[in-house]
Amino acid sequence: MKKIIAITGPSGAGKTTLGDLLEKRCDMVIPYHCTTRKRRQDDKEGFYRYLTHEEYAEKLERGEFLISSGDGPEVKREYGNFYGVLKQDCNDAFEKSDMIALFVSYRDISALHKMRSENSDISIQMVNLTFSDIESGVIQRLEQRGTNSAEESIKRIKSAMELNEKYKKALERLVDVTIYTDLNGIEETYLQAVKELKIEQKSGRE
Repeated sequence: MKKIIAITGPSGAGKTTLGDLLEKRCDMVIPYHCTTRKRRQDDKEGFYRYLTHEEYAEKLERGEFLISSGDGPEVKREYGNFYGVLKQDCNDAFEKSDMIALFVSYRDISALHKMRSENSDISIQMVNLTFSDIESGVIQRLEQRGTNSAEESIKRIKSAMELNEKYKKALERLVDVTIYTDLNGIEETYLQAVKELKIEQKSGRE
């Protein structure tokens, strides 16, 4: 059976780092993701398709996205940025492996839950990488990176706190695994995710 591991969490919680380890150590592929925002200094090379709002809206209208969410009710520049994963990119990834990893927003949780309840051909598991204290955790990680302006850091911290509060009940009810990355090193986070999500590692790994 094909499997989707959906990784969510606030800025700096370690989503990309966990995804990189899963891709390296397990038989897992990460498809392209799409965004309307501008490239950031800490963006992983080759990870995003950078689309204009107009390009994104056209693909969304044609039903090309598996998941899509954003800062406003319509895909327009005045409503902020939007993120999603194209169905075709997922299909291309599934050609390489039966297991793929997606990086998703808290806004996508209900849609993913609905998807897995309606589709018996694909297993969808969700893992929330978060902090024991959202505000201090995000502040510390952004300071460690040092790649964001003060204005952008404030915006990302505020957004993380608001989203966590808004989707707190959905996270508790629908997410399969919650890992507090500020209480674990990345290796412990990886091992916990592999164990609780029952992900098989490549031959030769424990």
